[in-house]
Amino acid sequence: MSKQIYFQPQYVGKFICDASKCKVTCCERSWNIEIDAATYEKYSAFSSEFTAQFNYSESKQKYLLTKHPCPFLTEKKLCRLQLEHGEDFISLTCKNYPRVTNCFGKFFERSLTLTCPVAAELILFEREPMKFELVEVSENLDRILINPVYLDEKVLANAIKIQIALMSILQERTLTIDQRLIVLGFFLDRLDEIFSDKVFSEEALIKLIAAYESKIFLAEQVPRMIRSIFFDAKKFSAIMHDVTKNFHGEIKLTNNIRKIAANYEQLSPFRKIFLNEHSTFLENFLVNELFMNCYPWRFEGQIIKNFGVFIIKYKIFELILVEAALKKFLSAEDLISLTGWFTSQLDHVAVYHQKIFDYLRDKDDALNLMDSLLEG
Repeated sequence: MSKQIYFQPQYVGKFICDASKCKVTCCERSWNIEIDAATYEKYSAFSSEFTAQFNYSESKQKYLLTKHPCPFLTEKKLCRLQLEHGEDFISLTCKNYPRVTNCFGKFFERSLTLTCPVAAELILFEREPMKFELVEVSENLDRILINPVYLDEKVLANAIKIQIALMSILQERTLTIDQRLIVLGFFLDRLDEIFSDKVFSEEALIKLIAAYESKIFLAEQVPRMIRSIFFDAKKFSAIMHDVTKNFHGEIKLTNNIRKIAANYEQLSPFRKIFLNEHSTFLENFLVNELFMNCYPWRFEGQIIKNFGVFIIKYKIFELILVEAALKKFLSAEDLISLTGWFTSQLDHVAVYHQKIFDYLRDKDDALNLMDSLLEG
């Protein structure tokens, strides 16, 4: 077992699974639980009772659990496989959830998905800005589900410092959430230029990061950025309509999103009060989203198009929250439930993420979306 260096939010070390806080545990959900090939071989050698519970998926090229809730779940909501055979007997999916591990070449990043209500409560309601750390952990890499992130060497060498700069912008509490996203857009636009140049300049990157960390820059340049954005509510509604029309099978969801989007301006007083009252909640959501999904490198292609996916996804989430607020679903439990549902739809059902990116693929300049999606 080797020691690995992880870059991670400090909350990862605080997380403890607590099924008592789950109305429906992950073992009871109707998710496509998959098992790795090594686990299937282990089950095959042990008993046909285990392998009979799985079918092979040609599309995923993996074995998927056929029944929900999990047939190995006991009446006390404990895993029979782990109870009878130990932790090493369970699949990688079950062992790792809700942890998400991304590999950037020689270093790893770890976070938690918000589909887990215990993780969501730990992450979303923290009043202090999310803090990060480098930790050394003894890990058997064969027992971890790892998402590889493929980056150019010059990007890879600067990935952590770029991520820290991005998260610092999202945690700038002198600005509204939309204003932070506007500043983030300008930063990423310049970052795109730096990495697109034929000759990469690390000095230009260092100067860019230093500028956005400067209080003088915040005081002098950020107000100009914000004033340059002229929000167009009609374009906003049109984008939400065009994006969600590709969300097949979610008629109620898409109709509700479109309804709130169409009334976005009329709802402005109510909406702004709600967003202000929940700004730390939204900040924590965005920081976790950016880090866990590896923005601005989530999809191959321009950094700024990745930014487009990031803000569209956030705006869909905002509309869902505003609709819930109008219906008085505002308790912490409600917010955790909504966040978990939204994350499961957009992250666990990866096709929606891809559909947003596909919508942006033919757009000439994703930065122009700021006028249609963000209010200065």
